[in-house]
Amino acid sequence: MEPLIESWIVESSVLGSRELWMVRGYRHPEDYVVVSPYIIGGSKVKQYDWRTLPAWIMGYVPCIGRAAPLLPGRSIVRVVDPAGVLKVRRSDIPQAVVELIDIIAPEWAGVTGSWAVFAEKPLSDVDILVYGDHEAIYKALLDLRADGRIESCMVEDRYLKVRDKLSWTSYSRLAPLKVLDSCYRGVPYTIKILRRLDREPCEGFIADIGVYEGALRIIKTLEPHLTPARYVVDIGGREALMETWHTRYMELPGGLYIGHLKLFDDRGVTLCSPDIVGGLEGPL
Repeated sequence: MEPLIESWIVESSVLGSRELWMVRGYRHPEDYVVVSPYIIGGSKVKQYDWRTLPAWIMGYVPCIGRAAPLLPGRSIVRVVDPAGVLKVRRSDIPQAVVELIDIIAPEWAGVTGSWAVFAEKPLSDVDILVYGDHEAIYKALLDLRADGRIESCMVEDRYLKVRDKLSWTSYSRLAPLKVLDSCYRGVPYTIKILRRLDREPCEGFIADIGVYEGALRIIKTLEPHLTPARYVVDIGGREALMETWHTRYMELPGGLYIGHLKLFDDRGVTLCSPDIVGGLEGPL
């Protein structure tokens, strides 16, 4: 099986129709791929809403600590290679985005999302994946913001995509701080800076230990611009490692937040995620 990882798109027909699935994460059970639905039967669906999926496609994955949709590798009929998409659609993608990729100069770059499957609309973000010297890539983005070439735009329209997990108050405060999810010369984009380009062994057992609701404080950022982003947080007097795969929760400043988090234990280390249940609000 190809080393399918975060945000690659694959095609299958396990549900009886033409389906496009988004690969999730770097850890996958042998011969399977952890995915979320992307386009089913020609309709785009919310990628983390699994309630309509049949029970038989869900499987418990010990190395991530929860059940998730699993595609058998043999069921995948097509892989949408992000680097190939960038080459094929380089003249179609807004040239501001091509210029942006050239400026940040990653070792590897690709395009995923709607532009990868010819489903883009006039206001669609260009979803970019990059890998390389992440500190240099991120610094280049910050420099572009300082120059005024990166700045938030179409804020109200873009908020509609995240309003189920983030209030307008929080979004409007955070949007001007972001360079991974913003606009370059007026063109909207998202960038995920990948931590790796290969699969990570699906080993060990992460235990689900419940849910936390309440105040949390980000006390240290651990490369919050990478995918996944990581933070050291204090939740009710207990230190935990918070991890997120969503750009909406990347690049967060330190401080006080209100969280509804899923909790896990990884060999004595408390992990928490805002991606699965309620989310985050703040900074307060």
